[in-house]
Amino acid sequence: MFRMIDVVGTSPLGFSEAVKDGVERVLKSGEKVHFFQVLEQRGAVRDGQLKEFQVIVRVAVEYSI
Repeated sequence: MFRMIDVVGTSPLGFSEAVKDGVERVLKSGEKVHFFQVLEQRGAVRDGQLKEFQVIVRVAVEYSI
C-alpha cells in the first residue's frame, strides 16, 4: 500500500533538477519511494532574469499498516 505526499523541489538549473531535488529530499528522510508524478511546474524571475525552477511533485511512499 502507498501513501502520497506532495513536496516542492527547486533548482536554478531546470525542471528536471527541481524534480530530482524534491524526490531526493523524500529519499533522504528514509522513506521508501516507489514512483512520483509532477503536478505543477513554475519558475521565479528576479530583476528580469530567470532565477529558479520550481515543481510540485506527488511522491508515492510505502505505507505500513
